[in-house]
Amino acid sequence: MPISASLIIQTLVAFACLFAGIVLPQWYEEFRGVTQIILLVIAGAAAVSAFGNVLLGRKISEALARLGMRSRVVIPREGLVYLAIMLLMAVGGLVGHSNMLLLVFGLMAGPWIANGWFVYMALRGVTVVRTAHDRIMAGESVIVEITVRNNKRFMPSYMLDIRDEITTVQGRAGLLGAGIVTVARLPAGSGRSGTYEAVFRQRGQYRLGPLRISSRFPLGIGERAQVFADSCLILIRPNTLRLRTDWHRRLHDQTESALQNSTRRGVFDDEFHRIREFREGDNPRSIHWLSTARRGEVMVQEFHQNRESDLFVVLDLTGDRPDDEIEVAVSVAASLCVSRTHTGTAGRSILAVTGVHSGFVNDLKASRFANEALDALAICAPSPDASLPDAFRQIAEAGGLLRSQGIIISTRPDHCRLTIPDLCADLVPEAADIMSRLAILGTSSAELSPLLGQEIDLNSDLLWSETTASGPARSIVS
Repeated sequence: MPISASLIIQTLVAFACLFAGIVLPQWYEEFRGVTQIILLVIAGAAAVSAFGNVLLGRKISEALARLGMRSRVVIPREGLVYLAIMLLMAVGGLVGHSNMLLLVFGLMAGPWIANGWFVYMALRGVTVVRTAHDRIMAGESVIVEITVRNNKRFMPSYMLDIRDEITTVQGRAGLLGAGIVTVARLPAGSGRSGTYEAVFRQRGQYRLGPLRISSRFPLGIGERAQVFADSCLILIRPNTLRLRTDWHRRLHDQTESALQNSTRRGVFDDEFHRIREFREGDNPRSIHWLSTARRGEVMVQEFHQNRESDLFVVLDLTGDRPDDEIEVAVSVAASLCVSRTHTGTAGRSILAVTGVHSGFVNDLKASRFANEALDALAICAPSPDASLPDAFRQIAEAGGLLRSQGIIISTRPDHCRLTIPDLCADLVPEAADIMSRLAILGTSSAELSPLLGQEIDLNSDLLWSETTASGPARSIVS
């Protein structure tokens, strides 16, 4: 683990002054009296500063970074070994009055100073820029491009490591990993670009940054690092599942089984259902004359609505269900919203989400509705304070309760069946038939199966993998 150069310098100053204040006065009279006291005071101050650096060094570095002082010099393990040998030579030469040991100390000090100058100049005038997509689907890989430019006129830079930290913004907070790009040689006045690949396996919002560039060239006994407070947010949208091609009809049948056997004719009557007796209010053009003649009574053709002109989807998350069920419910809601884009319907689409991040999306354009809905579903999370009345109030204000087909996916379906009729009657008295146009589903796979055309297999764990199918997250640019 690298140790900051300031801590090493403070420790060396404390040790050297303490050595000079205690040992040297015994041999040389000029180090006694006031000089000895001054050396001991300096040793105590340096020791206190080193102790404070150990306790508060990280916080001080973060404060300096916010003020724009982002450069930091650290000493890696190899440098510590090199420094320890140098100190042994120096102490041995002073105590043993050996010029040979002092000569070796001087020969070792030269490369130490030269390496410090090289690592200091390597990052001078170097800038770093990141380019990445701001929205992807869960489980997909994102390619992040890092561009490094050397603005110096003459001196090139060698062996630059750029580390891009990846952290969560919500949910399980903390550092997930880092993408690393290594630039072997960066000529003066030129730039190089490298990429790394990241895979986000769960929806949510993530932050890339800050960028940390460092160099140990040429000897590796000293390192200088510079932090660029450049960060960007990436929105990971939920996975979409494959819906059944006849999910409208299955949903309608499930609604009928929970209520009475009454078929509602939709705006688009293009799927034949059955032939039944004529009822008051039926369209005379629906009479099936062949069946009427055969049975001796008026028979009509009954059609089911194969698609809906208007649709509103409510995702109600209260947080009392397992995480995997929550993720399945979010994915099903996302699939319903995306299907509106694929079918190309011109009707209104509405999405209401209750939970920690409540959302409401109401857009007449199908393509824009799908994008906004996926963004809202990417950051939604369960909450015990989820308010279903607020969601229906927004739908009512948008005029979505009068003629729309409704789908509710809730962690509390029984509560919804009890409260929604009275809630809708209070909001829109004209929507008395709301329950005949509404399907209320739970979050279990059994209740969501009428919509899905595939087996449910979602991984709800939040994973970060530095190694992906196409290679490691480190790339080297020559």
